[in-house]
Amino acid sequence: MNDCIAIFGAVKEEIAGIKRAMNISDRVRLGKTNVWPGKWGVQNIVLVQSGVGKQRAEDSTLQVIDHFQPKVLISTGYAGAVQPELNVGDLVIADSILEVNGKRKYFSDPNWLDRARNTPCSDGIKAVVGGLLTVNTVIHEPTAKRELGTSYCVQAVEMETLAIARVAEEKGLPLLSVRAISDRVDQELLDSSSFLGSDGEISTLKAGWYVLTHPGSIKSALSLRTQTQFATQSMTRFLSDLLG
Repeated sequence: MNDCIAIFGAVKEEIAGIKRAMNISDRVRLGKTNVWPGKWGVQNIVLVQSGVGKQRAEDSTLQVIDHFQPKVLISTGYAGAVQPELNVGDLVIADSILEVNGKRKYFSDPNWLDRARNTPCSDGIKAVVGGLLTVNTVIHEPTAKRELGTSYCVQAVEMETLAIARVAEEKGLPLLSVRAISDRVDQELLDSSSFLGSDGEISTLKAGWYVLTHPGSIKSALSLRTQTQFATQSMTRFLSDLLG
């Protein structure tokens, strides 16, 4: 697909808004990776559902580059805030990407970073340019979130971008990461690691069973669902303006 931009999200909820907005021409399965090529406005897009975690993200990125030869890689999806000024729906535009105990730091492409920095946000939403930390599991305790924010001087945490950035550097491709905040720094989350299936995606069956066996978690689960839906809307609007 000529002159395309590859947009990566880990789970279907993260890319749902983009998928609805696109004019999709096909569905391609690359190993465990679902890919939807098409157009978003006038822009050729390859929309990628990678699955959760660094290994799935790395595998998907390599497969998509080999199959579609995109000109730009954009990592998007949800992130957990580790700084108190960030609210649900706010956007983190990553100027740098780190991992826990990692020695390397990766950077967003400066031209795309400037383009994102100058893209307006929706009313009530702010975009913050700063560091993004890729972690190995969901950080669900507020104390742990605050400690990571302080120790690594980052704005938010997520689970895939560093792997995409590493491949982008190896292949000489520009990278941009834009993440929408799904949970505040002071918000305790359910331990959603128990929701993941063997394919690295959220299992509806496992999530339902967890809620049934932990009735006190229902309110938290419903709140998080509302928050992630809002984060999806915020991120989709921003990316539409960025690429329009």
